[in-house]
Parts: sequence; C-alpha cells; structure tokens
Amino acid sequence: MRIARWFIFGFPTLLILLVCVSFWNETQLSQERKNEMTLGLMGEPSSLNPIQQADSASSEVASSLFNGLLKFSPDLEIIGDLAQTWTLDQTTTIFCRDAATAEKMATLLESWRSEWAGWTLETVNVDGRAVLLKLRDPGLVTSKEMVSRLPGDDLAPLSHFRIEVKDGSRGTLKKLREAFPISSIVREWVESGGAFEITADATLAPQLEKWLTANGGGTLKELEKVTFLAEPQVTFTLRTDVHWHDGAPLTSRDVSFTYEAIMDDATASPRKPDFDLIQSIRTPNAKTAIVTYRKPYSPALESWMISILPSHLLEGKPQSWWAENFNRRPVGTGPFIFDHWKTNELIHLKRNPHYFNAPGPWVDGIVYRFMPDQLTLRLAFETRQVDFWSAAPWTVSTFKENPLFEVFTEASSTYNYIGWNLKRPLFQDPRVRQALAHAVDVPSMVRFILYGRGLQSTGIFTPKMWFFNPSVAPFDYDPEKAKSLLSEAGWKPGADGILEKDGQRFSFTLITNNGNEARRDIATLTQDGLKKIGIEMKVELYEWTVFLKNHVNKGDFDAIVLGWSLGNSFDQYQIWHSSQSNPEQLNVVGYKNPEVDSLLESIRQEYRREKIIESAGRMQSLIYQDQPYLFLFVPEGSSVMWKNAYRIRRPDGTGGWIDEPIQMTKAGTFYWSEWFYRPEFVKRLPSQK
Repeated sequence: MRIARWFIFGFPTLLILLVCVSFWNETQLSQERKNEMTLGLMGEPSSLNPIQQADSASSEVASSLFNGLLKFSPDLEIIGDLAQTWTLDQTTTIFCRDAATAEKMATLLESWRSEWAGWTLETVNVDGRAVLLKLRDPGLVTSKEMVSRLPGDDLAPLSHFRIEVKDGSRGTLKKLREAFPISSIVREWVESGGAFEITADATLAPQLEKWLTANGGGTLKELEKVTFLAEPQVTFTLRTDVHWHDGAPLTSRDVSFTYEAIMDDATASPRKPDFDLIQSIRTPNAKTAIVTYRKPYSPALESWMISILPSHLLEGKPQSWWAENFNRRPVGTGPFIFDHWKTNELIHLKRNPHYFNAPGPWVDGIVYRFMPDQLTLRLAFETRQVDFWSAAPWTVSTFKENPLFEVFTEASSTYNYIGWNLKRPLFQDPRVRQALAHAVDVPSMVRFILYGRGLQSTGIFTPKMWFFNPSVAPFDYDPEKAKSLLSEAGWKPGADGILEKDGQRFSFTLITNNGNEARRDIATLTQDGLKKIGIEMKVELYEWTVFLKNHVNKGDFDAIVLGWSLGNSFDQYQIWHSSQSNPEQLNVVGYKNPEVDSLLESIRQEYRREKIIESAGRMQSLIYQDQPYLFLFVPEGSSVMWKNAYRIRRPDGTGGWIDEPIQMTKAGTFYWSEWFYRPEFVKRLPSQK
C-alpha cells in the first residue's frame, strides 16, 4: 500500500521538485550567460592568426580580437583605428647626369612656381645628381607632366631589374652593391630568398649579366625603363592609449614587424601582394611608422586595415611556435580577449576591460559556436542558442512576417561561383568555359536557391561597388548555344551520349564543402544542366577543413563551388593576377591573361576616380568573357535577430551617448557590435548626456 501511495503521490511530487530545481538551475545559468553574445559559424576557423587566415569563420573571430591601423566608417569612409592620424604624400626623384645638371633642373622647376599649386608640388631639393620633388598628392600624372617639360638629354635613364638566384638573395645583393659604384644602384628591394629587384642606371645591364655569371649564376630581367621614381609615403601616428591584451603597449615596431611577417616566405601569408610594393618602413619613435612605397599604390590605405601583430610575442619565433602558441591562443588589441577554444564546439572570448574605446564593449563575452550546416544553425537561432542568424533566402519572408523577429537586409558584396581548374586541359579552351556558362540555368538558381533575393552575377564586382560595370551583360541560359560552342571546340557525342574529343570523355568531378545547402543545390542544378548537353559531372562533398586544406589551397580539383565575400576595394590582384596562382595563393583556378595582369598592375597606381572606373570596368568585362569562373549569383544579405534582443549605446563624439536600435549601415549590421547591449542590462551602462 505504501509503495502504491509512493507511486501515486510521492513520485510525481519528486518529479515536480526535480523540474523546479532544474528550472531554477537553468534560470541561474541563463542569468550567468545572459550578458554574452552567442554567434554561429558555418565551420570551424582554421587559424586566428589574421595574416595567415583565408576563410570567413577565422576572419569573423579575429575581427573581435585585433585592430588595424585604419578601418571603415559606417559610411565606408576611411578613418583611424590604431592610428590617431595619418598623412599621405609623395617624393618624386629625378636623376640627372651629374650634380651640376641637377642644380640646373631645380632652377628650371623653381621658375615654374606659379604652376606648383596645380601640381600639388611643395618643395624642390637637390641631393647630388638627384632632384627631389615633394608632392602633396601621390600619383604619376603630374610627375609625368613635369618631367616631360625638362630637357631629356640631361636626365639619366634608369631601369628596374629583377634578379633571381638559387638562394641567398640578400647575400648576393650585398656582394652586388660592393661590386658597383654606390651611385649606380639607387634602389633595392628583396622579394624572397631567391629574388630581389634593383633600380640602376639603364646602361648597367651588360655588366650585371657578366657579374652574375661570374658570381654563382642567376637570371636578370629588365622590368621597365623609367625617367623618374614616384614614391608615395604614408606617415602613421599611433594612439598612445592602446595596449595588447597582455598589457604591453602598442608600438611602431608592431607595425613594421607585421609587414616583415607578411613578407616572410615562411609565413605563407595570402596578404603578401597587398604589401609587396613597400620599399621600406621606418620607425623614428615608438608611435610613428613611415611607410614608403616603390611606386604609387592607390589601395595603400585600405591595406593597412589588416590586423597588427604583437612583435614582443612573435619576433624571433619560428612558425612552429606560432602554430602551437599563438594561432589558437592569440593576443590582440581588440574589444575582446581570447579565452578558450573547444575543438569542434566553440570559441569563447571575454570582454577586454582595458580596451582603448572603453568603457565598451557592453557584453561580457562572445561565444562562437561551430555549426555543421544551415539547418542546425537555424534551429540554434530559433531556440535562442545563438543570437543572430544570416538568414537563408527561403526563410526571410517568414521572419519578416513574424513580429517576434527583426530582419536587417543589405545589398551584398558577395558572389557565388563555380571555379574551373585552368591547369586541367579540359577547361583551357575559353569556348568550352563559355559553353558551360550557357548550359547552366543561373536565372533558375536565383529563383529557386535565392527565392528571388539576389541577381545573376556579371563578374568580379557587384552592383554595390562604385566601380562596377553595369554594361556587362550576363550569359543567357542557352543549351543550344552551349552545344554549338562545344562542337566548334571539337567535342562530339560518344556512343553513350557523353561528349568526346581525341579519345577523352567530357567527364569531371565538382567538389564543395558539405553542410552548405546552397552549394549542394548549385552542384545538383549544374549537374542536371550539363547532363542535358552531354557532359558527365560527378559531385563530391568534403568537410570544410579538408576541402580547404587538401583541395582548394593545393589546387587539387577539377571544379569547385565557392564564393567571395569582398571588401570595398577595386584591387583584386591577389585573386586574378597570374603571379598569384601558386599553392596557398588566392588565384586558385590558375587564371592567366596578360591584359588583365596589366590592368591589375596599372589600377594599383591610379588615384583618379574616373580612370579607376574605366580600368575596373574593362577588367570586369575581360574576365567575365573569359569565364575562369562560372559566375553564378549575388545574394541579398539578411540578418535576423530576436525582437529587442539588443540595442546600441555608442559614443556621440562629444562625451555623450547615442542610444538607438540595431540598424543596418553601409558597413553592415555588426559595425557597432562592440557597443551592442541587452536591454535587461541597461542599468550597467553609463547614463546619457
């Protein structure tokens, strides 16, 4: 009887008590976690070292840990971050036959002083046989105009030479300097252990060839002849209130060290092309870094948005030490401090109480949870395990209609593509690549994968960008045109219906990462479209790290489905220049086009907006016609948040505060993320003035 009563009355009572205790414990635990922001990542970061990472998950976490010298404002204007101030100018150097001629040239330039303002010319000085012109604005146009008006016979022609040796480039360069008059070699720059460049008298070429043959051998290439050197300079003055997470002060040595680390071959940084035009970095004091470029480089300021590394921790350490002690336990200057990393689960960051933008951030920490796929990420969001979700296109309407949520939508700087490995003979004929573009129904992808929330891509830029070329028309979906192009290229149907040429079947494998429904759907629709024109395409899915490390970075694939999330720069040298097609570099498909190379090089030296638009437009058109990628679509960007989950309280610049709802800026939803706060913790915040 007692046992029966226990089961009738006691056991249910115990269950109720257990539920209450569990509820109380959960409530307490939730309270402990409530002032942390939880975000979901598709895949696990490969590294938290910002100069080595190339995946979006790594970049997202590192952006909370590190700062660059500069950053974008909410309106995408360049503003200071670690740099308090900066100035940009240029020294143009004209080399004359001798010192007397240089004095004559300087006198002639002085006689044109009435034109200096138009040239932004500030001073003219003589140093031996060199005339130094200080210009307020960098670029080539005014320097070319001035030099063209000088007596040509009095100028000393120069050449840029590239010298490649087996190894020991620095030692070879030192011996070379000792062998030739100091005045004949006016500039030098070491690219790597096996190559360096010099600027020297153009007449030295035969002597250089002879010297190399007698001193271990090597190759000499004359890159270009020049009549002057135009060398822009950026002077950064660092903030005095910035400290690393371990308490050490930020210094200019951190800036120069970051540059040296990027340029070190052992680092294998994909960001190296952003910095290879730097001639030198001088640090006259702890808070000043002076960066001199070998030639005009218009994306220079944007390149210094890269995160700065702590020299006091990393200098002198081998890459093996970095991998073990820093890449997964970084020390930065950002609003959050690295706490711990649980493999295959999460990364936890905690609030930096000494952040130089103190008293922010308002939340006590950020938890980045790794999700295997979009469905898991959505479920995590809907059960409040993560606070935001980059909503899949097919869900946006549902969330917009639900009063429990807020949806933030923006034009995207992202595009998806299928990359053809141009090192494979199958994809080397541009007619074949154009045929593939006609064979795939991209408009249907926009309709069914994006639910109409996007548009067909027309190349390397997106309509959001001011230098986008709207006159580039997308390839039509036209299977008959595709068949005609393939026939023209020599591909004929075989006995089984699959196209053949010279005994080879048109069969290949397309790979992408698993857990990404959109990419899986792209693969399926592409497979269906190609099958209709006689092409056999197999599909393989890999875990993200394996996909990136073993296939993409090594160039080991036939075709890949990927996407680019671009910044706001017209400089895409890293992605498209032929020199960037080696393993671990970003031109993973091996694209090579001499005209595109020339445009990529020239646009980096152009500061005039109209000329940038012209060059970028031509580049976009050329690459789109070449179809090294099958450019697919530009999705609309949408983020979803639970209604009133966060607000923003940010400084107003005058000592007061602006309190406002989360809102989209030109720089994205999370621009003010360090100033996000939960309304239930509003009492912790300073009062508004």
